[in-house]
Amino acid sequence: MADLSHRSNSLGWQLRQGLQRAGEWVEYQFAQMDIDGPELPHWPWLEPLGRGLFWLAVTALAATSLWLIYRAVETYRGQRRDRAPQSPASPSPEAVLKQAQQWWQQAQTLAQQGNFAGACQALYMAALVRLNDTKTVPYQVSRTDGEYLRCLDPRTQTRPYQLLIRTHERLTFGADQATAETYHRCRRAYEEIT
Repeated sequence: MADLSHRSNSLGWQLRQGLQRAGEWVEYQFAQMDIDGPELPHWPWLEPLGRGLFWLAVTALAATSLWLIYRAVETYRGQRRDRAPQSPASPSPEAVLKQAQQWWQQAQTLAQQGNFAGACQALYMAALVRLNDTKTVPYQVSRTDGEYLRCLDPRTQTRPYQLLIRTHERLTFGADQATAETYHRCRRAYEEIT
């Protein structure tokens, strides 16, 4: 059997034993004393007051919890309402064509000013208006470029739309810079659409 003398002879063991004995001695001494507690006054109204305050605290806690739950539900419902897809009012074809024409003119103006990125963005928006006008892909603010590409019917002529959407994607989310050549490619693609 292993030698366990270090467990009964070590300094740590001896300190623990000493503290345990001192604690037992103090406990024994207090047990020998017969001390009466102080005389407290007997107030008959103290118990109902304590019960009343307890139930008031429970009621306040319950009311606060219900209020927080109500606010959380209302916030959740408000966010769901905001996220719900809202179909925009369908403008008349003339208004849509006018909108596309306005985007086209804005693209020309921006290109003349040397803002080729803005001009490509305007041509992209004009193409989206055209997609909405032809009922090919209805316009939704939340729709991404990838979603527009997936909605396009591959049996139709989608190359110009793909060029405009991909260019918009690279200019907006990538590191590409718009040049005059980029604008001219986008312009040719939009002219194919119209």
